[in-house]
Amino acid sequence: MTLPPSITARGILYLIGLTLLAGLSYGLLRWVESGLREPEPAKSQEPVMIIDRFRAVRLSAIGLREYVIEAPQLSHFPDNLGTQIEWPVLDWYQLDGLTREWRLQAEQGWVAADQQIVRLKGAVTMIRRATSGKPPMTVTTHDVLIRPRERYVETAAPAQAMTPGSELRAIGVRAWLDQERLELLSEVRGTYEPPKP
Repeated sequence: MTLPPSITARGILYLIGLTLLAGLSYGLLRWVESGLREPEPAKSQEPVMIIDRFRAVRLSAIGLREYVIEAPQLSHFPDNLGTQIEWPVLDWYQLDGLTREWRLQAEQGWVAADQQIVRLKGAVTMIRRATSGKPPMTVTTHDVLIRPRERYVETAAPAQAMTPGSELRAIGVRAWLDQERLELLSEVRGTYEPPKP
Protein backbone atom coordinates (compact mmCIF):
# COMPACT_ATOMS: atom_id res chain seq x y z
CA MET A 1 0.00 0.00 0.00
CA THR A 2 1.39 3.36 -0.93
CA LEU A 3 0.60 6.58 0.85
CA PRO A 4 0.14 9.89 -0.81
CA PRO A 5 3.31 11.97 -0.53
CA SER A 6 1.66 14.45 1.90
CA ILE A 7 0.86 11.66 4.47
CA THR A 8 3.81 9.97 6.06
CA ALA A 9 4.02 7.01 8.44
CA ARG A 10 5.20 9.40 11.09
CA GLY A 11 2.07 11.56 10.54
CA ILE A 12 -0.21 8.51 10.92
CA LEU A 13 1.49 7.60 14.20
CA TYR A 14 0.98 11.17 15.44
CA LEU A 15 -2.70 11.00 14.42
CA ILE A 16 -3.18 7.66 16.22
CA GLY A 17 -1.38 9.03 19.29
CA LEU A 18 -3.57 12.14 19.33
CA THR A 19 -6.72 10.01 18.99
CA LEU A 20 -5.64 7.80 21.91
CA LEU A 21 -4.75 10.85 23.96
CA ALA A 22 -8.16 12.42 23.22
CA GLY A 23 -9.94 9.18 24.21
CA LEU A 24 -7.97 8.86 27.44
CA SER A 25 -8.61 12.53 28.26
CA TYR A 26 -12.34 12.06 27.71
CA GLY A 27 -12.39 8.93 29.95
CA LEU A 28 -10.41 10.73 32.66
CA LEU A 29 -12.77 13.71 32.48
CA ARG A 30 -15.86 11.45 32.87
CA TRP A 31 -14.23 9.68 35.83
CA VAL A 32 -13.41 12.99 37.55
CA GLU A 33 -16.91 14.36 36.87
CA SER A 34 -18.54 11.28 38.36
CA GLY A 35 -16.52 11.77 41.55
CA LEU A 36 -17.61 15.44 41.73
CA ARG A 37 -21.33 14.72 41.40
CA GLU A 38 -23.29 15.19 44.56
CA PRO A 39 -24.26 11.80 45.96
CA GLU A 40 -27.93 10.93 46.07
CA PRO A 41 -29.32 11.84 49.46
CA ALA A 42 -29.93 8.88 51.74
CA LYS A 43 -33.59 8.04 52.18
CA SER A 44 -34.89 9.30 55.47
CA GLN A 45 -35.74 6.78 58.14
CA GLU A 46 -37.65 9.44 60.04
CA PRO A 47 -41.45 9.24 60.30
CA VAL A 48 -43.43 11.20 57.74
CA MET A 49 -46.45 11.42 60.03
CA ILE A 50 -47.00 11.16 63.79
CA ILE A 51 -50.47 10.89 65.29
CA ASP A 52 -51.08 11.25 69.02
CA ARG A 53 -54.00 9.45 70.71
CA PHE A 54 -55.29 7.60 67.70
CA ARG A 55 -58.06 5.05 67.18
CA ALA A 56 -58.50 3.03 63.99
CA VAL A 57 -61.55 0.85 63.32
CA ARG A 58 -61.52 -1.94 60.73
CA LEU A 59 -64.98 -2.75 59.38
CA SER A 60 -66.14 -5.90 57.64
CA ALA A 61 -67.61 -5.87 54.14
CA ILE A 62 -71.06 -5.38 55.67
CA GLY A 63 -69.97 -2.50 57.92
CA LEU A 64 -69.53 -4.30 61.25
CA ARG A 65 -66.48 -3.85 63.49
CA GLU A 66 -63.80 -6.50 63.02
CA TYR A 67 -61.14 -4.92 65.19
CA VAL A 68 -60.12 -1.62 66.75
CA ILE A 69 -56.55 -0.44 67.40
CA GLU A 70 -55.91 2.34 69.89
CA ALA A 71 -52.64 3.81 71.12
CA PRO A 72 -51.12 6.98 72.54
CA GLN A 73 -48.89 7.43 69.48
CA LEU A 74 -48.54 6.19 65.91
CA SER A 75 -45.52 6.96 63.69
CA HIS A 76 -45.85 6.27 59.96
CA PHE A 77 -42.58 5.78 58.04
CA PRO A 78 -41.83 6.45 54.34
CA ASP A 79 -41.76 3.90 51.52
CA ASN A 80 -42.59 0.39 52.73
CA LEU A 81 -41.19 0.77 56.25
CA GLY A 82 -44.62 0.43 57.87
CA THR A 83 -46.07 2.04 60.96
CA GLN A 84 -44.75 1.98 64.54
CA ILE A 85 -47.28 2.07 67.39
CA GLU A 86 -46.51 2.83 71.04
CA TRP A 87 -48.47 0.83 73.68
CA PRO A 88 -51.08 -0.54 71.25
CA VAL A 89 -54.38 -2.05 72.37
CA LEU A 90 -56.09 -4.27 69.78
CA ASP A 91 -59.72 -5.28 70.36
CA TRP A 92 -61.10 -8.11 68.19
CA TYR A 93 -64.86 -8.36 67.87
CA GLN A 94 -67.16 -11.29 67.23
CA LEU A 95 -69.03 -11.50 63.94
CA ASP A 96 -71.88 -9.35 65.36
CA GLY A 97 -69.45 -6.40 65.49
CA LEU A 98 -70.64 -5.53 69.02
CA THR A 99 -69.16 -8.13 71.37
CA ARG A 100 -65.46 -7.79 72.10
CA GLU A 101 -63.91 -11.23 72.15
CA TRP A 102 -60.18 -10.56 72.61
CA ARG A 103 -58.07 -7.66 73.82
CA LEU A 104 -54.36 -7.70 72.99
CA GLN A 105 -52.00 -5.23 74.66
CA ALA A 106 -48.27 -4.72 74.07
CA GLU A 107 -45.39 -2.37 74.70
CA GLN A 108 -44.90 -1.64 70.99
CA GLY A 109 -46.49 -2.59 67.72
CA TRP A 110 -45.57 -2.48 64.05
CA VAL A 111 -47.96 -2.66 61.10
CA ALA A 112 -46.66 -3.64 57.66
CA ALA A 113 -47.23 -1.16 54.84
CA ASP A 114 -49.75 -3.55 53.22
CA GLN A 115 -51.45 -4.05 56.64
CA GLN A 116 -51.35 -7.85 56.25
CA ILE A 117 -49.04 -8.34 59.24
CA VAL A 118 -48.97 -6.76 62.68
CA ARG A 119 -46.15 -7.41 65.15
CA LEU A 120 -46.58 -6.80 68.84
CA LYS A 121 -43.20 -6.33 70.51
CA GLY A 122 -42.15 -6.70 74.11
CA ALA A 123 -44.55 -8.02 76.75
CA VAL A 124 -47.90 -9.02 75.22
CA THR A 125 -51.14 -9.82 77.08
CA MET A 126 -54.17 -11.38 75.38
CA ILE A 127 -57.41 -11.32 77.38
CA ARG A 128 -60.79 -12.89 76.65
CA ARG A 129 -63.42 -11.99 79.24
CA ALA A 130 -66.49 -14.07 80.14
CA THR A 131 -68.67 -11.28 78.70
CA SER A 132 -67.67 -12.60 75.27
CA GLY A 133 -69.89 -15.62 75.94
CA LYS A 134 -66.85 -17.90 75.96
CA PRO A 135 -64.67 -19.10 78.85
CA PRO A 136 -62.33 -16.37 80.06
CA MET A 137 -58.66 -16.78 79.21
CA THR A 138 -55.49 -14.75 79.69
CA VAL A 139 -52.37 -15.42 77.63
CA THR A 140 -49.08 -13.68 78.44
CA THR A 141 -46.03 -13.85 76.19
CA HIS A 142 -43.58 -11.72 74.17
CA ASP A 143 -43.13 -10.69 70.53
CA VAL A 144 -46.27 -11.79 68.71
CA LEU A 145 -46.96 -11.94 64.97
CA ILE A 146 -50.57 -11.33 63.93
CA ARG A 147 -52.36 -11.82 60.61
CA PRO A 148 -55.51 -9.79 61.33
CA ARG A 149 -57.65 -10.99 58.43
CA GLU A 150 -57.13 -14.61 59.45
CA ARG A 151 -57.39 -13.84 63.18
CA TYR A 152 -54.15 -15.75 63.51
CA VAL A 153 -51.56 -15.11 66.26
CA GLU A 154 -48.18 -16.76 66.82
CA THR A 155 -45.06 -16.43 68.94
CA ALA A 156 -41.87 -18.41 69.42
CA ALA A 157 -41.44 -17.02 72.95
CA PRO A 158 -42.44 -18.66 76.23
CA ALA A 159 -46.18 -18.27 76.87
CA GLN A 160 -48.62 -18.85 79.69
CA ALA A 161 -52.36 -19.44 79.16
CA MET A 162 -54.67 -19.28 82.16
CA THR A 163 -58.34 -20.15 82.42
CA PRO A 164 -60.43 -20.72 85.56
CA GLY A 165 -59.05 -23.95 86.98
CA SER A 166 -56.21 -24.46 84.51
CA GLU A 167 -52.82 -23.14 83.56
CA LEU A 168 -50.69 -24.03 80.53
CA ARG A 169 -47.10 -23.07 79.83
CA ALA A 170 -45.23 -23.63 76.57
CA ILE A 171 -42.45 -22.36 74.36
CA GLY A 172 -44.12 -21.13 71.19
CA VAL A 173 -47.84 -20.77 70.52
CA ARG A 174 -50.04 -20.62 67.45
CA ALA A 175 -53.63 -19.47 67.89
CA TRP A 176 -56.57 -19.22 65.51
CA LEU A 177 -58.77 -16.92 67.57
CA ASP A 178 -61.97 -17.33 65.54
CA GLN A 179 -61.72 -21.15 65.81
CA GLU A 180 -60.82 -21.24 69.54
CA ARG A 181 -57.81 -23.33 68.54
CA LEU A 182 -54.55 -23.05 70.46
CA GLU A 183 -51.43 -24.99 69.45
CA LEU A 184 -48.63 -25.19 72.01
CA LEU A 185 -45.35 -25.90 70.22
CA SER A 186 -42.84 -27.26 72.77
CA GLU A 187 -42.01 -27.82 76.45
CA VAL A 188 -45.71 -27.90 77.33
CA ARG A 189 -46.61 -28.03 81.02
CA GLY A 190 -50.04 -27.64 82.55
CA THR A 191 -52.33 -28.07 85.49
CA TYR A 192 -56.05 -28.64 85.53
CA GLU A 193 -58.36 -28.41 88.48
CA PRO A 194 -61.82 -29.83 87.76
CA PRO A 195 -64.74 -27.70 88.93
CA LYS A 196 -66.07 -28.60 92.35
CA PRO A 197 -69.56 -30.13 92.41
